[in-house]
Amino acid sequence: MPTTMPETLAEKIIGEKIAEWEAHKKQEKEKKIEIFPFLTISRQFGCGEEFLVPELEKALGWKVYGRNLLDHMAQRENLSRSFIETLDEHNRNGIDDWINYLIKSGAILQKDYVIKISQFMKVIVAQESAIILGRGGNRILADQKQGLNIRFVAPLEDRVKNIAALRKISATDARKMIQTTDKEREKFNKHYFSDDINDSSNFDTCFNTSSLSQDNICKTIALLSEEKQKTA
Repeated sequence: MPTTMPETLAEKIIGEKIAEWEAHKKQEKEKKIEIFPFLTISRQFGCGEEFLVPELEKALGWKVYGRNLLDHMAQRENLSRSFIETLDEHNRNGIDDWINYLIKSGAILQKDYVIKISQFMKVIVAQESAIILGRGGNRILADQKQGLNIRFVAPLEDRVKNIAALRKISATDARKMIQTTDKEREKFNKHYFSDDINDSSNFDTCFNTSSLSQDNICKTIALLSEEKQKTA
């Protein structure tokens, strides 16, 4: 299964971001929310995300927000409130209006968890450029034209080899792990967004990580992101 970030590290990262954004809020006058360029990544398990995502983070210079950080905030009310309050009151109200729109349009379910992570994602991209890893980011932020929504895929046998080598387990165990993780991700998207995670029309582009080098993928994503901003 995907590795879990230690709670102390998650707390440190989130605390630093809250402090940074609170400082910005004090320096700026009230203004309309402006969304920064961002990237959402959906992926099949075993596509090499352990290597690709850090390379993208380095190439773009953007912070990665994935399940560990988002779930950490969602489970802690005080942290959730502090994170959202890095925006001024006017813009917090704007996020409430946006969440209501997502619910009414059927983009998300009216459930506490998905409402919270939707709020977090909107706060993040209103504060800085970021890479949103999983958690339905492409659906939650679908109406934000500044974002590039991508998906990583690869043939099953290649993914089995990747996971077996990375986790030092047998091919049989790697296959079971992949099947379980893929099903969990499919179930998550189906439950919260009534969405088929394997529907390529939900993404701007998909990359077969077995047929392209990591360097080419990163360069292409950086170029596509730049082009996306010209039409946002």
